Amino acid sequence: MVSSVPRSLVLAAATVLASLLLVLSGGPAAAHTGLQSSTPADGQTLTVAPDAISLTFSSAVASEFAQVAVTGPDGESVTSGEAAIDGAVVSQPVSTSGDGAYVVAYRVVSDDGHPVSGQLTFTLTGSGGAATETAPAQPTLATTPAPSPDTASAVSPAVDSDADSSWGLWLLLAAVGLLFIVATWLALRRRGDTGG
Repeated sequence: MVSSVPRSLVLAAATVLASLLLVLSGGPAAAHTGLQSSTPADGQTLTVAPDAISLTFSSAVASEFAQVAVTGPDGESVTSGEAAIDGAVVSQPVSTSGDGAYVVAYRVVSDDGHPVSGQLTFTLTGSGGAATETAPAQPTLATTPAPSPDTASAVSPAVDSDADSSWGLWLLLAAVGLLFIVATWLALRRRGDTGG
């Protein structure tokens, strides 16, 4: 008989179900790749010119889609050669052109197919020249086509993190609604058994 189900058992089952839904709905959105650190660090002032810019991401990046553009105080590119990718680390050789502010712009695609882009700056004051007062020109990244369906087998298609979050929220709301319906049904059933 339904009314003989202990209330504590129903509450325990509801708690387990809600916990499972929270874990499942939060997992995919929390796993996206992001920049963890850089050398030089964003905003750092250097007295010795770096040979390369190193970007470390939270997970591996796809080598065929990694781009790093570095511009000097005069707005000219100071990158020299191709970026090297080693798992989650992207290194871009540079040849600095003097004191002043440098801008590093990056665009990579993580192994799970999510594009990651951003920029950071550093200042060089160690070459003996006067630092420039003008703002550095913003670097432009070459236009790289999005992964084609042929390359999608190597790199999973991107999933919008907002879509992941809203899907999880709808799932959680549906579970809460279902629990409410079951609890109401049990209460009405119990009231009907005791009243009749």
